[in-house]
Amino acid sequence: MSSSIVSKKSYGVDVASFQKENVSYTGAKFAIVKLTQGTGYINPKAKAQIKSAKAHGLLTMGYFYANHSGSVTRARAEAKYAVEKAKAYGVPAGSYIADDWEQGSGNDVNGAVGSNTDAVIAAMQVIKEAGYKPLVYAGAYVLRNRLNTARIVKSFGTCLWVASYKVMGRQDSADFNYFPSMDGVAIWQFTDNYKGYNVDG
Repeated sequence: MSSSIVSKKSYGVDVASFQKENVSYTGAKFAIVKLTQGTGYINPKAKAQIKSAKAHGLLTMGYFYANHSGSVTRARAEAKYAVEKAKAYGVPAGSYIADDWEQGSGNDVNGAVGSNTDAVIAAMQVIKEAGYKPLVYAGAYVLRNRLNTARIVKSFGTCLWVASYKVMGRQDSADFNYFPSMDGVAIWQFTDNYKGYNVDG
């Protein structure tokens, strides 16, 4: 039976096709599973990873890797595609779905801040209307310089999933003295190698 809530400062993992189908990581209380990218790619392990995360009692969420840059039209289409897969693969209603909005792999963060923000908000609105809680993922620099996070937080509350690493390489626990201070942070991704598992923590 999957969990629907985790306490503050709980650990979790971000899994995609690079990770195994068995979503079991020491100390993890939640898992955020890559669903889609753009409107043409599906993580081939998504269905199995979601099933496994739920079986291990983890709060199970999803995300899509954005290719929409600053386009509202594309953002809506990509969010809609991700939501369809989330529902089909069993991400529980009322759980979280994130717009993973970072530079590269078809996404450009260097357009106008206003357009970027409009696009991310449009995707998050689709997620919210589908009965999920929307999040937006990016590195701390991108959140501070390429999006108007005040507008996003005003619309959706605590909804930022921010990556900011104190050191590169393995980290077993988060140093909260290094926390990237900004309003509206729901999840802080503090490492890309949690406990040596080669999974984002």
